[in-house]
Amino acid sequence: MHVELSGCQAVERAITILELFDEHRTIIGISEAAAALGVHRSTASRLMATLDRRGLLEQVDNGAGYRLGLGLVALGGYVLNRFPVRARAGQILRELRDATGETAWLGVLDGHQITYLDQASSPHVTVNVDWVGVRQTLTEGVTGRLLLAYQPDHVIERLVSLAAPEAIGLSETELAAARRQGYAIRIGETGDGYTGVAVPIRAADGAVVAAIALGGPRFRVDEKRLHAELLPAALNAAARVSESLGHRAA
Repeated sequence: MHVELSGCQAVERAITILELFDEHRTIIGISEAAAALGVHRSTASRLMATLDRRGLLEQVDNGAGYRLGLGLVALGGYVLNRFPVRARAGQILRELRDATGETAWLGVLDGHQITYLDQASSPHVTVNVDWVGVRQTLTEGVTGRLLLAYQPDHVIERLVSLAAPEAIGLSETELAAARRQGYAIRIGETGDGYTGVAVPIRAADGAVVAAIALGGPRFRVDEKRLHAELLPAALNAAARVSESLGHRAA
């Protein structure tokens, strides 16, 4: 029993180390990992060396720490291959980006969260922020909010009750409107605030399984352009992806 518990604890700690990385923290030192785990430096060192041997981490050249290893790419590829919507949407997403000049995203329903699986970035972007792999609750952002609108009432009620105070667009009226219209929009409050639309992708049985989001800064995407150009383009793209998944619109 002690051996089993110790093994589980080591797995938990190894996963915690991997979860320390993000787009800003690309290199993690042994001391930093030890502090995050609340363990001695030697314990963190052994864990990181094991992850290194298995290709999940790799030590940087100057020995200052570890970065994520290429072994994760293979594992990530296996996960992405589970979602046919990503393969069907890839080219359509890029055509949508090319037609509008704005960034397009693909997000899939992941339990009570949304995970972004693909992104076609606008040519206007000077600093590209890659959202692929990012997970959010369904109460965060316009894409999550759209997917939330199609959840059962008890799920909506529970998630809304747990939402951050600053979350917007979560009233019963607003979510019902998103279901009725078949899209959700967000209007940025400032010139560089995000303005965009999210539209649903349906599987063969009609269930909403993913969403396409399309948008950009408000100084480039005003409300008139959003409704006149981006919304119909996004709806058309989502309909094409849904059709490729076997959905037939009524």
